[in-house]
Amino acid sequence: MKAYYEKQEQQKPDRNEEFLQRLSSVDRGDLAVLKRNAGNTIAESRGAMKAFYNILPYGIADSPNEEVFFIVATLYGHNKYHFDGDFGLTMKRLKERAGSESIDSRMAALLDSEFDIVDGFKPGGGELAYRIRQCVKLAGSHEIGVDWLRLLQDLKFWNNPEKKVQKRWARSYFGYGKPAENNDQSINKEVKV
Repeated sequence: MKAYYEKQEQQKPDRNEEFLQRLSSVDRGDLAVLKRNAGNTIAESRGAMKAFYNILPYGIADSPNEEVFFIVATLYGHNKYHFDGDFGLTMKRLKERAGSESIDSRMAALLDSEFDIVDGFKPGGGELAYRIRQCVKLAGSHEIGVDWLRLLQDLKFWNNPEKKVQKRWARSYFGYGKPAENNDQSINKEVKV
């Protein structure tokens, strides 16, 4: 099992960037179809396969990460802002801006959520797809962005038994440190969606 995660870490990041570049160039109609399928697996989707497989880089289809790419594709249109940092920082910034303590419970539920297993081996769908969709949409409604490349990479490792991604997001959100709003490395700019 450890070898699987090490192999995933060695995957060339250019496929991730290529995917996000293609996703940013999707026409409005295809983007709307993808958005309507947020929270679904590929098999549950309605009309999204054409748009999704047109942007999916070679070698990703039928891989263990295929459903993760689909989740990101369906979420992308729900948030047109970019933010540098992991999703824990996105949520921390959301809490600071919204001033709502209910964000804590949303974040805790997100950290505890899991992917379902699709086709016997692919992580996808499940409670995680539902929770992340809620959070991405809520952040977008408050003009808080998402680091899409980092989210894509993090979701690939969500099922790691050591829960490294969840721990990092929890430290970013619940830990003490600079407020996300004042983080010099964070930017929140609108991107073409």
